[in-house]
Amino acid sequence: MIKIFTLKDNIKFSSEQIILFGILNNYNSLTIEPHNYNFKGESRYNNVIETCNKLFIYVDNIKDCDIIVFPYKFAGANDNKFNVLFNLSQNLKKPLYIFFNDDYDKPLLPYSQYIKIYRTSFNKSTKNENEFSLPAFSPDYYDNNLLHSPKLSIGYCGHKIHGRDKYLNLFLNSNIETNFILRNGFWAPGIDKLKARKDYIENINNNLFTFCYRGAGNFSYRFYDVMMMGRIPILIKTDSVYPFEDKYDLNSVGVVIEEIDIMKNNIDLIKIIKDYYENNKDKLYNIQKQNRQIWEKYYSCCGFLENIIQ
Repeated sequence: MIKIFTLKDNIKFSSEQIILFGILNNYNSLTIEPHNYNFKGESRYNNVIETCNKLFIYVDNIKDCDIIVFPYKFAGANDNKFNVLFNLSQNLKKPLYIFFNDDYDKPLLPYSQYIKIYRTSFNKSTKNENEFSLPAFSPDYYDNNLLHSPKLSIGYCGHKIHGRDKYLNLFLNSNIETNFILRNGFWAPGIDKLKARKDYIENINNNLFTFCYRGAGNFSYRFYDVMMMGRIPILIKTDSVYPFEDKYDLNSVGVVIEEIDIMKNNIDLIKIIKDYYENNKDKLYNIQKQNRQIWEKYYSCCGFLENIIQ
């Protein structure tokens, strides 16, 4: 078991601090929004405390720990508590782990061998060696309903901003069947959040493919949800980074293509999608199954925790 030290009095429990949930006796003290529960009443943190209790021990003496964990959302190098923990990590030669769920994609800190940063948004071409991808966590809505002999259809539920409109228009003007629910802003303004979440999940569930592209940050929440649901992403990468890419073949999960390649090589994306569907007709069920397994093993809260200690 990994021994963790943190500043317990300063913990602000959130999706960034799931590694510290084992300090809690139960989930009652957590503030969890209604839309972060699935249709069965399970939160996105389901089984996280139990997983932490299997993997980690929380020690009160920093000299006894294997790793140090920053206790709340990182606010910059001028934060006093960061400087205290960073100095201790250097002196004791123990790694300081920082988890940063944010759209900000610029460098957070200069490289240090004593810091490991897990973050949602950054760029592969400029990332430091100590920066790693943090998944975006959702409740588990999977209903064990993989599609047999599915038709070719592309789903999307969301807003058209952040460069998505050019691709959505391309799909709409093609002869591929589309199932789009276009919103007027982030998180479907004017619509009850629970209904918006239900529409979004059902849209993924009802289509073999879902279009996945970055938002304000350089990552796609939708991509993780498509994988969770055991469906196939049309993933347009934008110099983005994905969790534990060295442990599976990201290109195997669906139509995966770098945006810069589309632009440089004048790639016919519609043809790519049609060819993928036709060439993999006998494999589509297994690809869906594989994608669900990748989510469970690497992108879910519990899967993520099990991998960061390896």
